[in-house]
Amino acid sequence: MGFLVPILMCLAFIFVWIVLAKWIVALDRRRTKKVLLSSKRLDMKSMAALIYLYFGGKLFLYSRWFPKRSPAGTVYREIPCVLIFGKKIFVLEVCSLPGTFHNTENETWTVIPPADYTKKKEVQIKSPLFLANERATLLKELLEVLSCPFEFSVEPMVILTDKDHRCAYPLQNGLYTVNDAIAHIARFAPRTKRDRKKMKKINGMFFALFNRYSLSRRSAIARNNKMRQKKK
Repeated sequence: MGFLVPILMCLAFIFVWIVLAKWIVALDRRRTKKVLLSSKRLDMKSMAALIYLYFGGKLFLYSRWFPKRSPAGTVYREIPCVLIFGKKIFVLEVCSLPGTFHNTENETWTVIPPADYTKKKEVQIKSPLFLANERATLLKELLEVLSCPFEFSVEPMVILTDKDHRCAYPLQNGLYTVNDAIAHIARFAPRTKRDRKKMKKINGMFFALFNRYSLSRRSAIARNNKMRQKKK
């Protein structure tokens, strides 16, 4: 039986090493989340990284161009970021501009920078909420044309990531701060191992479908240019 002692010691060492490795990874994830949450502002990639740290898994499609039928033919429109959460799909827009946002119910927003900001001139921007809604509609129409085999929902989300942003009006449907966005997405997170497995399977189906019918930026622009030339 003496030969079992080194084997048991080896197994104990492996067990301790695995536990320690998991603890280090968890600590690193917690520290990274804290750094991202305390950032002055987050861009799309940083926001996606934060969501990944909270929920894990293969969840995102970046900068894919999807087909949209028009009287002149099929054109491709960009959707910068899609978060696939099982049967719940989010189309994300990140707005990191500092300042006060006016007219957020319109298609054009007026952004007045903070007093201490280097660029003090107010600017007009196309509503991120309008863009997100337009892109969510495009994605929904595509899935309906492809006869998706189960019920799904596509929701536009605009995340205001600048710490000093101000809205002249209360946040409306579709507009979120970083913490509010995380809390909202968490409502749709799988609760059990079975649910996680099911979501992973559905995500795989959506990824395969979207990758099949969408194009990269370069290919989409080439297709769009070719269609314009035919129209002329």
